[in-house]
Amino acid sequence: GINAEYGEDGSVLAAMSNALCLALMDAGLPLKAMFAGVSCVCLENDELVWDPTLEQEEEAIARFTVVYECARNHAIYMHCAGPTPVPQYMLVVQKGRQVAGKVFSFFRESFEKLLRQDTKYQMLLPPIIKDEIVEED
Repeated sequence: GINAEYGEDGSVLAAMSNALCLALMDAGLPLKAMFAGVSCVCLENDELVWDPTLEQEEEAIARFTVVYECARNHAIYMHCAGPTPVPQYMLVVQKGRQVAGKVFSFFRESFEKLLRQDTKYQMLLPPIIKDEIVEED
């Protein structure tokens, strides 16, 4: 059997969403758009903390996970736990788009790096990236 150990340090639902998107992309399955999950908590002082630790999640008065799709940067899934006034909810959705944008950039950079390293995938690169590949002696 497989024996796997992992540690949970918060933001698990967002991490699972991101891992799923990357796995689907790596498997070459067609997607209409990439998707990325982001997590946020609201602490007692109304401070919003993005990518919270497990300890911050436990102390939070409200917790959020939002999954965005890349093509239009729309929220396609949201999970909320705890009392949430509408203005705070709207702020989380708005700021979450910015955080998801950083995740999408990471996805792109990671796959471009992978494609550069593996010659069988270089035909898939856009021409501007192909020009940047330098043959090593």
